[in-house]
Amino acid sequence: MLVTDPPDLTTVRASAVLLWIVAAGFGLPAPLVARHLLEHQELPMFFDLFRMYGGGLFAQFSPETFAILLALFTGLSVVEAIAGWMLWNGAQAGGVLVLALLPFEIVFWAGFAVPFPPLIALVRLGLLAAGWGSLR
Repeated sequence: MLVTDPPDLTTVRASAVLLWIVAAGFGLPAPLVARHLLEHQELPMFFDLFRMYGGGLFAQFSPETFAILLALFTGLSVVEAIAGWMLWNGAQAGGVLVLALLPFEIVFWAGFAVPFPPLIALVRLGLLAAGWGSLR
């Protein structure tokens, strides 16, 4: 039987970085968007191009409910960042957490109509799968 060294953590760490980018890029603005929504009863515009977090399945909800969903999304983003930290350190539990969070992420991505995180998630999950053997 041929014994090989486990792959290094490079691919897993790349997955963690992508996780952090999405968590920061979409999670950090969410509380500010919620505040704007509650104050002005409309979602803010992103450089006059489109409404932030708007147009998805959650658009039908009241501003108050939408703000609660944004708060939950912020919490999810914090947990994603923690999972990224665990992955960066090579913990298999981080990989399991990433997989467990995916259904919740999908609901929020669809609910807020954010197009980039699902695409990034495909790459992130591919990197995680490629480096899974390096997790402990």
